[in-house]
Amino acid sequence: MNFHLKPETKESIIALSLSGICIVSFYLIVSNLTVLLDVISSVISVLAPFLYGIFLSFLLMPLRDIIEKKWLKKTKFKESTKHSLAVALCMIFLILAFVAFFAVLIPQLTSSIQTFVRNLGSYIKNAEELLSGVEAYSPQLVDQATKMLTELADFLTKQLTTLDGAVGGIVVTIGNLVSGVINFFIGIIITIYLLNDSERFKLQLKKLMFAIFPTRYGNQLIHISDLATDMFYKFFFGKAMDSLIIGILCYICCTFMRMPYAVMIAVVVGITNVIPVFGPFLGAIPCFIILVMIDWVKALEFVVFIIILQQIDGNIIGPYILGDAVGLPTLWVMFAIIVGGAMFGIVGMFLGVPTFAVIYTLAKEWTHNRLESKKVLFTQ
Repeated sequence: MNFHLKPETKESIIALSLSGICIVSFYLIVSNLTVLLDVISSVISVLAPFLYGIFLSFLLMPLRDIIEKKWLKKTKFKESTKHSLAVALCMIFLILAFVAFFAVLIPQLTSSIQTFVRNLGSYIKNAEELLSGVEAYSPQLVDQATKMLTELADFLTKQLTTLDGAVGGIVVTIGNLVSGVINFFIGIIITIYLLNDSERFKLQLKKLMFAIFPTRYGNQLIHISDLATDMFYKFFFGKAMDSLIIGILCYICCTFMRMPYAVMIAVVVGITNVIPVFGPFLGAIPCFIILVMIDWVKALEFVVFIIILQQIDGNIIGPYILGDAVGLPTLWVMFAIIVGGAMFGIVGMFLGVPTFAVIYTLAKEWTHNRLESKKVLFTQ
């Protein structure tokens, strides 16, 4: 018995089937999220060297392209020589960055944390004196603030003391340290291979795609792969450069303004700046709380400064470096950050934006093609 279905009916059946599969898959993932995260954690620990290499190559490939295609463009070197020289300069830049990080930043950051832990008691006392000045206006507010301040002090003392002890106790855990160092150096070697032979790896991936899948699906998978690679390249490199500049500016300005713990504040602001939209607020809040306990005037100066700094970043530095790297409207950027953060924490907040940008672009292309096939046109 033959059934003759209308094209619209077939499309509806396919759409409903795909929707059902997506809903069931999403339910299974969410209901078994703990098990899934454990499996992912185990896989990540095994593939750590390769993940280091892939991450570093994502950061350095845009720099390699800039060196090779712009800085060395007018030189008389062969193309292969330009390519090798660009990779070598990228690795030199990476080594210098790590030397600066461990030789300059880490000692100052450790010193700031140790000093803050030692003086935490006096900072709590200063905050309590500040609260006592406004007790006549709102006793209940002061009681709540004092309670929160005490709990915060206990938490910070416990966490920072543990961190402070961990800095000296790293030598004891020499096994983990050696393993991490070995994985990292293997990751650097993998980075060199990826930077030097990226085009060959891409060609091999394309051959594999076309060998496994029909030509039509192979082209689609290659398009998705190129789109995702380009999106992550731009986002990682752009946010890394943007956050580095913001961290340096924050340190210079905080030092000029004689802010206490300028290094620690600059590190917090720079690191949290990699998270779009919410990052500046996430970094400013703990810094503000620390400064309030030390000097409320400095805390207010910091708030004014961070607002100015983020305006400069959002309107000048960020657009110049990133441009429209991900092509997402602000609403969808916030959606990606919230969902990614809820599922995978800070890492999800960072990776959620480029991941959702790929999905958004693919959905936009699919919608455009469907409307075009139906000859439905929109002006916007």
